[in-house]
Amino acid sequence: MQRRTQILLGAIALWSWTALSGSALIAQEVIVAPILNPANQSLLEPPSPRADEPMIRVAAVPKDPLKPTPPAENKIVELVITDDLSEEKERKSDLPAKAIELPAGTLEPMKAADEEPAELMEDENAKPINESEAEANEPAKSEVSPEETRVAKPEIKPIPETPLPQSVQALQPRIARVLDYYYQYQMTDAGKHDVWETMHGFLPYGVDSQIRTPEYRQPVNAIGWICWNKPCRGHRLFEIKNGKLIPRQGPRVQGHHGQFLAMLAQSYVPASFEIQAGGQQFTVQDIIEFEKETCVPKSELTFKLISLSHYLPADATWKSRDGQDWSLQRLLEEEIQQKVVGAACGGTHRLTGIAFAVAARKKAGLPMEGIWERADEYLQQYHAHTFRIQNTDGSFSTNWFEGRGMDRDVDRRLQTTGHILEFLILSLPQEELTSPKIVNAVNYLTTILERNPRHEWSIGPKGHALHALVLYDQLVFGTKPGSRTSEILQTSHD
Repeated sequence: MQRRTQILLGAIALWSWTALSGSALIAQEVIVAPILNPANQSLLEPPSPRADEPMIRVAAVPKDPLKPTPPAENKIVELVITDDLSEEKERKSDLPAKAIELPAGTLEPMKAADEEPAELMEDENAKPINESEAEANEPAKSEVSPEETRVAKPEIKPIPETPLPQSVQALQPRIARVLDYYYQYQMTDAGKHDVWETMHGFLPYGVDSQIRTPEYRQPVNAIGWICWNKPCRGHRLFEIKNGKLIPRQGPRVQGHHGQFLAMLAQSYVPASFEIQAGGQQFTVQDIIEFEKETCVPKSELTFKLISLSHYLPADATWKSRDGQDWSLQRLLEEEIQQKVVGAACGGTHRLTGIAFAVAARKKAGLPMEGIWERADEYLQQYHAHTFRIQNTDGSFSTNWFEGRGMDRDVDRRLQTTGHILEFLILSLPQEELTSPKIVNAVNYLTTILERNPRHEWSIGPKGHALHALVLYDQLVFGTKPGSRTSEILQTSHD
């Protein structure tokens, strides 16, 4: 018995040495993400490798090295993105495909054949997102002056006049089909999904989003449901303390301070929209004031930066509860000093916050100097870095911004490519949205959502992936926010 154990341990040691030292096929180039010099906020160059240190990263050793490898003849069909965005190639794989691979033409409801989906219309008792109605019912204490808060009105400027490349034009009907499918057949359910999940469910479609509820026979507006403090899997977002509206933060509600407001901002919900909680009436402006008052140095301010860059004037100033002076510039300074690699969702949200702040500054026509100029350069560095480590199939690194990565797990690919593409679309110059690298990424993301309609995607990554496609649809093809419900209903009656 002892002899057999020694032989087995020796075999494992030999296998490990061979796997770690043998082949350049499992090595990857180390690429260091952009970083800032904490002393003066200037961009640092990536460190140079030592002469005796090769620029490679060894692939991770499998967790179970004794697990048999699947037979070599096991084949899967995998889409490989090519220059003409149409060619499919077949290749052998020693790993089984995790997702359900279906032909691109099989998007269909995940329902029994004899079950009709509920019509996509609001119950007559549900509260629509309507700025004029919200303002009419708004209590005097929550009135919003133009000087204090900019009303959220999206400016969608589709890439104009010059004909779009054929590869881009080919994406439009596919994106529309994917977005319509997930909108109609994978809406959230207040009995099954908590607040955090419902928030990610409404992120892609914004004010169009619907939710199924125990109270109403037909789906109702998802943002209105949360804003009226209705329960999502038994959890409510808001509480009242000392007469003030407090959005809860923690498991099953919002995962980060300012996250709900950031999602409202990205859904173009106006500051005057009504909120009901504890038998009292408030507006989104009350959440804005709460997020301003609760700014704390050296904490995660990512989602506050996203939301306040949207709702406040670019030169706004305010005081927090502890009497400190704050501004969008201070929020930016706090955020840009914190790390990207290792931050929430690989750092994509932190970069998105920086991008929101820079865009608001430029739109206001304020000087782009000092920290603002450095932030703009910082984003450009990350754009270049992201494309440098992009995979050949159009997907982005499954190691986020840390380095190259091409994990075969389709859930991981959706998570990383969806988040990174979302950040890029929000931060790149509009003319770059039809560049081959972005088109390949959009095609890749559309394809995996198109081919796997019955796959049980995690609701967070799915929400950000769909949001990336919605943004592309708006900015490149000119689809207006808030029009999906009417378009779906019109199509159903044609």
